[in-house]
Amino acid sequence: MSRRASILTLLVAGLAALAAPRARGQEALAVIVNRSNPVENVTLEELRKFCTVERKFWSDNKRVTVVLRDPGQAERMAVLQLIYRMSESDFARFFLQAEFTGEVQSAPKRLSTGTGVRRFIFNVPGAIGFVRPAEADATVKVVRVNGFAPGDPQYPLRLAGSL
Repeated sequence: MSRRASILTLLVAGLAALAAPRARGQEALAVIVNRSNPVENVTLEELRKFCTVERKFWSDNKRVTVVLRDPGQAERMAVLQLIYRMSESDFARFFLQAEFTGEVQSAPKRLSTGTGVRRFIFNVPGAIGFVRPAEADATVKVVRVNGFAPGDPQYPLRLAGSL
């Protein structure tokens, strides 16, 4: 390999390394539900209503159970920002007040891993959660958002670029 080719190879590898965090930050966040759930597509506004307990039941009358990742995790931060439109402290205050007034029985379930979220949704017919697309498998159903799947360029749910 010539010196010029070696330098070019190093330059391309360096540029790829610089671009990697940006590409990772654009990773989609899949919405998953139990396979028995009849829903195939939701709008962002419908997701917000499910998550804020404005809508408590699916079309098949199963109770909606939201499951989120633990605080500080990229998936949770994206959900709070893009769906709830709240900070972590606003989220905590919202559910504390909702529990106090009896609007909800409890805040969304918290799990530490995408695998845990997926297993929970597999076992709870009305559950909905958010995972990286690679963490979804045939045991759950990936739901379209605004008509788009996680691999589509127009898909609206993405992890923040600074993550």
